[in-house]
Amino acid sequence: MSWDKATVLKRLEVPQKEEEAEIWQNSTWLNRDNVPLPASRRNWGPWAYAGFWITSGVNVSGWAGGASLMSLGLTVSQAMIVSIVGHSLVAAVVWCTGQMGAHWHVGFPMWNRMVWGMRASYFPLINRIILSFTWSATQGWLGGQCLKTLIGAMAPGIYTMKNTMPVSTHMTSADFLCFMLFVLITIPCVLIPPEKLRRPMIFIASCSTITAFCIFIWALVRAGGGGPLLHSEGLKLVGVKPATGANLAWALFHGFSVSLGGVCAGILNMSDYTRFARKPNDPLISQAVVTPITGVLVTIIGLVCASAGAKLYPTETLLWAPYRLLTAIQIHEGTKGARAAVFFASLVFTLAQLGINIPGNLMAGGIDLTSMLPKYINIRRGAYITLAMSIAMNPWALMSGATAFISVMSGYAVFLGPMTGLMVFDYFFVHNRKVKLSALYDASPNSIYWYQKGVNWRTLIAWVMGVWPTFPGFLFSVGAKVTVSITWMRIYYLCWPLGFTISGLTYLILCKIFPLPGIGEVDDEDIFGTFGERDFMAPAVEHEGDDEKNHDSDDKDLEHNLVAVVALRE
Repeated sequence: MSWDKATVLKRLEVPQKEEEAEIWQNSTWLNRDNVPLPASRRNWGPWAYAGFWITSGVNVSGWAGGASLMSLGLTVSQAMIVSIVGHSLVAAVVWCTGQMGAHWHVGFPMWNRMVWGMRASYFPLINRIILSFTWSATQGWLGGQCLKTLIGAMAPGIYTMKNTMPVSTHMTSADFLCFMLFVLITIPCVLIPPEKLRRPMIFIASCSTITAFCIFIWALVRAGGGGPLLHSEGLKLVGVKPATGANLAWALFHGFSVSLGGVCAGILNMSDYTRFARKPNDPLISQAVVTPITGVLVTIIGLVCASAGAKLYPTETLLWAPYRLLTAIQIHEGTKGARAAVFFASLVFTLAQLGINIPGNLMAGGIDLTSMLPKYINIRRGAYITLAMSIAMNPWALMSGATAFISVMSGYAVFLGPMTGLMVFDYFFVHNRKVKLSALYDASPNSIYWYQKGVNWRTLIAWVMGVWPTFPGFLFSVGAKVTVSITWMRIYYLCWPLGFTISGLTYLILCKIFPLPGIGEVDDEDIFGTFGERDFMAPAVEHEGDDEKNHDSDDKDLEHNLVAVVALRE
């Protein structure tokens, strides 16, 4: 067999099913994982999205969220106010960024072809891919730490395992072993297609919620109350001076921005998951209710458990991470019952890390890489590339306590807030929620999203306008050798909402002055077989009833379709 370059490339191409090949062909812009999803692959209902958001909240990162708020000089009660408002804002924004996927069944990469232009869309795509690599590394490392606690409950000797790692690596041999074991466990899990993740997410969400409340109740009973962090002098324990006066007001605003910035990467590509919705409103309940409630409750649980831990185990450092609290329980309690409880709780938190890392980072990276090279990468291949890169990112160094890394990642909202604003304003106020799907895959001047040589210059200008006001404060926060005034730092504290608003409004004004081509255009036919016979072109109207339960006659179905098409034409 000849193994010339053309043969090798041909064998590396993503396989295509025969029934799909009759409708569309794989190309450098399209494959089955970035094409508008057909009804057969849309099976996420309200409970699946509830599981998604609970899993996204009840994990190591969400548990430790109270620490970031208290570090701003906020008391526990003030942190709770910020958490409630902040997570309510998150709920509102993810509803906006989920609409494109829920109605048109395409994800973040396709949306940005409409916003940035076919060629320029690679810019936000590359940013999101880098974030997927980084967050998959850090969440995988935290998963390894949970796994270490799990193993420690069965074999405590892992805590005293001989360390052969140099000090410069900022990890022990046990840390590295558990991280690699977590990676190995992840490998077969990636084989599950995204549309099949709904049941595992519901299961993990149920287990993690029950476990979190069990630990919360135990901490309250065992410590005889909430512990010292909940009192007025609690900030002394974290070495922070309480914010007062104007500083308090700005700390509150900063807290709102932190709440948004902490999940800004997930906000950005929410449409990657809402495109799996059976009906457009299926994600709505979880986004409006589950998201803020989960965020607030987990913050409270994390604060109370860390506070109780400070009272119960005063020789330990503050136990913000659940795996550190569980390790302390095992070491200090020393009973068989404690070891059994630590085992099951650690198992649940290990599953929770899988639950957040696989869909939130590995699958997200796979979806984005799919749109970078659709001819050769599908979601599964992209997810494995992201997993491999999570090792190459050296998470043990990233998580070593280097404040520069933490500042860079939290401050990345400086760039993502404007990107999100552009997407939302473009979809709702410029294109008026109408999309020509075929044009998203046509990389030629014939596409209405080609703009000027594949670039929408309005977007570039608007994005820069949203970034520059907060950029000086960002540079200072990451340790760059610059001097900025308190005014610039306070502007930086508002980086996500400010960037979102400035870029969105600037873009809207530019589009009014220099109108985009093809506004309001939609396809005359269901080219990709996306909507099926019943709901062809139905994104412009609300679906009524569940497809599985709706037994209307063919005449009513035809009437429904005609109404939908007319609505789009008006």
